[in-house]
Amino acid sequence: MAEFVQHRKEQMMIEIPMLKTLFDERTVKRILKKRENFEYGLMRRNKTEADFKNYIAYLKSIIKKVEQMDTPNIESSRLINKINTRITFLYRAALKYFIADVKLWKEYIKFLIKIKRKELLHRVIDKALSLHGNISDELYVFAVKSAYPNIQKIREMYTIGIHTHKTSSDLHYYAFKYELAFSEILRQKVLAKEKEVSDNDPALNGSVAQVIFQSATDTIKSDINVFFKMLREASQYSFANNLVNEIKSYMLSKFGCEPKFWNEFATLELINESIVTEKLRIKNCLDKYDQALSFIDTDEMWDYYLTTILELTSDTEKTEIYKRNLLRQSMFNAHQKNKLKPKHYIAWMNKSKSSSMFNEIVDWATEKYPNDQSILDKRIERLANNDKLLAYKIFKENIHIVSPSVWLIMVQCFSNESQLSEIFNMAFEDNSTCAIDVKKKLGNEYLLWLSKNKSLTDSRNAYNKLMINNFCDASLCKTQVTIEIEQEKIDVTKIRQHFTLACMKFGKENIDLWMDRIFFELKYGSPKMVSNIYHQALTTLNNEESDTFAEEYALKASTFNQHTCFTIT
Repeated sequence: MAEFVQHRKEQMMIEIPMLKTLFDERTVKRILKKRENFEYGLMRRNKTEADFKNYIAYLKSIIKKVEQMDTPNIESSRLINKINTRITFLYRAALKYFIADVKLWKEYIKFLIKIKRKELLHRVIDKALSLHGNISDELYVFAVKSAYPNIQKIREMYTIGIHTHKTSSDLHYYAFKYELAFSEILRQKVLAKEKEVSDNDPALNGSVAQVIFQSATDTIKSDINVFFKMLREASQYSFANNLVNEIKSYMLSKFGCEPKFWNEFATLELINESIVTEKLRIKNCLDKYDQALSFIDTDEMWDYYLTTILELTSDTEKTEIYKRNLLRQSMFNAHQKNKLKPKHYIAWMNKSKSSSMFNEIVDWATEKYPNDQSILDKRIERLANNDKLLAYKIFKENIHIVSPSVWLIMVQCFSNESQLSEIFNMAFEDNSTCAIDVKKKLGNEYLLWLSKNKSLTDSRNAYNKLMINNFCDASLCKTQVTIEIEQEKIDVTKIRQHFTLACMKFGKENIDLWMDRIFFELKYGSPKMVSNIYHQALTTLNNEESDTFAEEYALKASTFNQHTCFTIT
């Protein structure tokens, strides 16, 4: 085992110069050490699929980091190619042991597609089909897509695939898609020779695609999604108008009473390139909705309609007047018909903040849904700007409903007034039933208020209590440390205790917390402690965060050095 791993280490030596051009020395050592551990894992007799997958995932994470670097060069490309080769080997080795795992075959195929190893891809797909083609239609989909533009190979693959998986929507769709594309290619070739295109020629008029569509109506007739995909695909080709009409007729007869059909049918008008003006496309879209609502007057149908209206007017601040009028009229009509849900009112409010109707919309929404959190939030937020005492009254009546953001609005609204003490008491007193999310939202403001209006001791006690009870996030430590540093005499021991407690809670994921701790020691504490903190961070942080921390630390080392001289060993 050791001899094999040593051989692999020698092979990895080739990558070291490439790694050193991209990562600092510590990161390179850590990468090599982790890879060595993975190699040992693969040598065990009782190796598991996870041993391979975890190694592959780690190698992919290295590639991702290299790709995210701003300065790609020859060395980075060479390194990625080397790692991709190793990943390919790992997939092949894994499939020798776990040949029955269809999911693993799919992952391998997707990887080969990504790195564009076409020859190997074809061989792997053929092997996977021979073993698992009767189980997975997705393998045939891979085969069809990878065969493009070889129409004969495509037809061979989808014919076998559809015969094996008669109810496969994806196979029907891709067969349909590529037959249309092939007809277009042939038509362009005929036109290039300055010959007349015959619309009676089955190869040129989409007849083969039509046969696939008809097959779908027999075997997957209830799958509305695949027929919409076919409709969109056929709509791209002028020679397929008859096919488009046939699909529409079938869908109307099959799905004509379903809201989803009318929603898709209506929104298709928005991408109808045969209509030049956007205004007319929108009109045609809304006409379809009106037609549907005339006999499908359900909440689902109205939700589709209103969602589309809101999307169409998403740029109402900048766009034409007719869109603003469209939004106003459509939403008002829906309001009068009692069809607006809280989410619709909220969206309407957000789009009408500068409108004279905003206050009316809030009132209408409140009357309809008096206990809805999102609407209460909007109402209190509005009142806070012009009648904050009424806003506070409504806030107190609904403290168990309103969101954490409203609590923060109240804190900011009464920052220098007596109500602030009451707000914090409601949130943090011992018998408070206030939600944890609220305490997390207000925690930093609470510490600042205590230090200013009570005492440093009160702030420290509150910090410890919030940390111990998980009523905070990592930012609370930064706030308390800031409070401590602003004192006339800085208590280094107390601040270290704050960092220790925070690192116990958030040290596995929060890189900034460790950076702040190091910076504090350099500026106010003891630079001699930095080395221990650095290594503690590396062992505490999760694997990916640990790597990122080491890289960020290396980049910031020069900045740290401006404060004091130190070394990490």
